[in-house]
Amino acid sequence: MYDGTSPSDRPGETPPLQRARGRARIAVRAEGGITRLADLYQDGCAKLRLPKVYGPSSVEAVLLNTAGGLTGGDVYGTEALAGPDAFLTLTSQACERVYRATGDQPARVETRLSADAGARLHWLPQETILFDGGRLDRTLDVDLAGDAVFLAVEALVLGRVASGETVTGGAFTDSWRIHRDGRLIFADAARIAGDIDAVAAGPAVLAGMKAVATVVLAAPGAEEKLAEARAVLDPLPTAGASAMPGLLICRLVAPDDRALRAVLVPLLNLLAGRALPRVWHL
Repeated sequence: MYDGTSPSDRPGETPPLQRARGRARIAVRAEGGITRLADLYQDGCAKLRLPKVYGPSSVEAVLLNTAGGLTGGDVYGTEALAGPDAFLTLTSQACERVYRATGDQPARVETRLSADAGARLHWLPQETILFDGGRLDRTLDVDLAGDAVFLAVEALVLGRVASGETVTGGAFTDSWRIHRDGRLIFADAARIAGDIDAVAAGPAVLAGMKAVATVVLAAPGAEEKLAEARAVLDPLPTAGASAMPGLLICRLVAPDDRALRAVLVPLLNLLAGRALPRVWHL
């Protein structure tokens, strides 16, 4: 029963911490070669903006987290659908920041994407920066139909290297699942916890590097881009690419975010067949 007092008025009681919640959903459809907005939903700290930059053949959506970052207990979700023959590009306004958690509970970022036959869907968020003590659980689930084209990048930076920051505690988990016509075609998982800088220094992890990215192109003939992708990656010795029918996978590890972007941007330009969204260059 409410007694007319707040938790801060009661000795020995700690008020519950406020947590951020955000969920955004977008769907697009194609009509006569023009991609149009079909559905838009936003709730809590998740916002979507639709700049008119690519012309009528595609829609670009920019995700914003008005909470200013993530911390333990926050939940942020994104859902997107590109209808038959439609073209949708999703990106983020800026790098996402994961701040120190007060307990063991991580922030959760859940992304579900779908592309129907003939559609193109690009998932191109900017980097996630994990600060000391930050805890993040991130999932990416994708369903592709027929000959849909899907391009995705996820990048992680351990602290702000230029500021001399270290990440001596925290946790990060990342899970990818990509299906085509109901069949799993790509699965990937990563987990790092504890003294992250020390763990990442291992030769089988990041060998002391501070920035890492995974890029996946799932499309008919994606494997034919392998030689071009390797040529772009060549200036970064700690990067590589592999391919199988309909799938191209690139891994990049770099000393810092600047070195990562120097190779990541031209790689994404190549695989997307166009320049990255303008927010990447602001």
